[in-house]
Amino acid sequence: MTIYLVVALLLVVCGLYFESINSASNGLGIRKKVPNYFFIIPSFLLLFFISTFRGDFNTDYRNYTNIFHLINNYSLTDVFTVGFNIENGYILLNKLIGMFTDNEIYLFAVTTFIILYGFYHQFNRYSVNIWLSVLMFVTAGSYYASFNITRQILTVAIIFMGSKFLYERKFFKYLLVVILATLFHKSAIIMLPFYFILNFKINLRNMLFITAGSVFIILFFDSILAFVQNYAYQNYTEDAYGMDGQRFTNAVLPLSLLIFSFFHIKKIDPKNTMHRIWFNAVIFYAVFFIIALQVEMLKRIGYFFAPYALLLIPFLFSKMQDKNLRVVYMMVLIAALVLYNYITLADSVYDPFYFIWDK
Repeated sequence: MTIYLVVALLLVVCGLYFESINSASNGLGIRKKVPNYFFIIPSFLLLFFISTFRGDFNTDYRNYTNIFHLINNYSLTDVFTVGFNIENGYILLNKLIGMFTDNEIYLFAVTTFIILYGFYHQFNRYSVNIWLSVLMFVTAGSYYASFNITRQILTVAIIFMGSKFLYERKFFKYLLVVILATLFHKSAIIMLPFYFILNFKINLRNMLFITAGSVFIILFFDSILAFVQNYAYQNYTEDAYGMDGQRFTNAVLPLSLLIFSFFHIKKIDPKNTMHRIWFNAVIFYAVFFIIALQVEMLKRIGYFFAPYALLLIPFLFSKMQDKNLRVVYMMVLIAALVLYNYITLADSVYDPFYFIWDK
């Protein structure tokens, strides 16, 4: 667990140093902020190194390694006719990397780079506090999840990168992004209806509608799941992986972020499409993580909405007028994030962490 604490604390130190430089500049009357790249470059390199050279301490790492070598036993013309139960985009990615090397480390380097680039690209463009967004991404977001469900988080990163079309209400361009994402994981298709749902206006009627719908799904989820399995996902029986419930601790932070957002809802401009989408996404982030208490696999759907919480929370912090109160909130949040990260990773498939050369 030491490495996880070290990474979190290094991000906090880098973030606070970055913040202090900006504060000092303001004190000297320098209005121009220090470029985000002062934080982006060292933090990106740190996270890239940790992820790329992580050990095979979870099952999916070994599965991805075996798939990589299996795919590269076939020619480019044959690989799509073999009948791999994997999306074609991921097959092509493996094959392209395999044309240059048979070392699976490069597969993890490429997927790590795409995932980090997707998140950092959006943080740099839309976050009012990039270091806080990155810290949340690592401690409460999808970073460590990508160690185990790489294809899923790769798909999340692609959808997140296409958020511009979601904000600007350009449906056909957003549709192309979703189609691209489905080439790596079919679950991305669920984000099509959310093009409309996430744009719901923030008012009492819609909040009651979303709340009632969410409560209905949570209460009657077993019946809904049984109905769906009559037509799809028959292989996901009660004994299949991920069909039992996740630990309650995994749902604590999404639920806490939702409650915090509700308390500060007046800081959100309901006419601002981007902020409206962020807020609605936080609702579904919490809802799917609560449903995952019954079926853990549903947590993977929640990951599609988690990135928007990493933009909304720093924005809400920036709107706090009382600087002293903002500092207190920030300290509490940082402590909560580090503690949450420690609790959720302890005694999990991520513990103990080791590098691939330590095997």
